[in-house]
Amino acid sequence: MTTPDPPSGGSIRTIAIVAGAIVLCGAAYAVTAGSSTPSTSTAPASTTKTVQSSESKSAFRAVAPGAEDRPLPDDFTSADHSRTGLAAYNSGDIASAEAKLKSAVEADGQNAEALNNLGQILVRAGKAQEAVQYFDRAIALSGDVWAYRFNRARAYAEMKDWANAIAGYTDALALFPTDYATHFNLAKAREASGDLPGAVESYGKAAELAPGQADFQLWYGRALDRAGRQQDAVAAYKRFLELEPSAPQAEKVRARLAQLGASTGESSSRSS
Repeated sequence: MTTPDPPSGGSIRTIAIVAGAIVLCGAAYAVTAGSSTPSTSTAPASTTKTVQSSESKSAFRAVAPGAEDRPLPDDFTSADHSRTGLAAYNSGDIASAEAKLKSAVEADGQNAEALNNLGQILVRAGKAQEAVQYFDRAIALSGDVWAYRFNRARAYAEMKDWANAIAGYTDALALFPTDYATHFNLAKAREASGDLPGAVESYGKAAELAPGQADFQLWYGRALDRAGRQQDAVAAYKRFLELEPSAPQAEKVRARLAQLGASTGESSSRSS
């Protein structure tokens, strides 16, 4: 499934929705931008989706294996530092990637993409608070790049600073209103902040934009259920079972539907 192209300056992103890790909002699921591979923002590119619940979107530009081992010329530039930094990141060397991206920023403090990528690496390294300043600088240079605002919001979410995370995701949506992962992340932040009605609204929008994403239906159903909207919750739960009848959470969902007096009626085959 693909989403609309991001606005100018957007980057290729993948959504991951995996069970387990508490990546965004201190819950079993979370979608984030700047996933296993932070990214380089260039021209608009179609957005592909991999679903998990822990990671996600912008991916670093691919770098040839061994690029980080090339000798450094005397005129090593910010772009060169970025290249070797991304190569180090791709090889799993987060500490080296951080050092090289910091060198890129020192070589050219006006390189918004290097600032953004450094921020993403710092978030991955558990240094979200430090990362915010680099996202701030990237946004100051290129305020219309949605990915930078998304990534900064993610950093705030890692810090459990829900007010700034909500504001950040809202800013990102102003630039890319049809991005379902941003709506989902906003929903998680709203839920964590105690704004259940707002979370229901945002989960619903994510589910509307990505109707084939089973996890969105599950989280939407749970939020509706907690909000006392059981009839609507039943519909979302049933949609989840239609999409993922063998999911780990499926039996609990069936049990909840039984409590609500609803027949599951899910299909044995996955629909899209």
